[in-house]
Amino acid sequence: MKLGKLRTLRGQIEVVGAGIGTGRLNLIASDGLVNYGLKITSFTVWEEQAGFNAQFTGILSLDTITPTDNMNAGDNRQFGWCFGPTAGNSAFLNVREIIDRDHVVNRDLYLTMDNSTVGTYNYLIECQVVELTDDEAIVTIIKENSQA
Repeated sequence: MKLGKLRTLRGQIEVVGAGIGTGRLNLIASDGLVNYGLKITSFTVWEEQAGFNAQFTGILSLDTITPTDNMNAGDNRQFGWCFGPTAGNSAFLNVREIIDRDHVVNRDLYLTMDNSTVGTYNYLIECQVVELTDDEAIVTIIKENSQA
């Protein structure tokens, strides 16, 4: 595995529902080039507006997940979680992130917000480009589907 340039993915995701809701985004769609991927190094979510006082759960996954499967470390499609109640100006102090850095995204990447206060959230994902051998690419694809 050969590591390359650093990249960031950032934007906003809308959570809809009645009080507590769900939002989903497909951040990266497969381009068919399985020998190039991304290793996620950081994943942060925060509310759009200071003082919003939101509770949220953000999940990075390699496939779509259902609300009943959220925050499931036994599901190999999921590899990043960011969650927390936020409180005004101290929002970042209450946010936790957990990332399984052993995953390489070489096809699709999804962001799911579940069990979250309705509203708009920002996200920032830092990653490193990875060049994979044919064997490494096959292993990452098998790993991606092994516990789905």
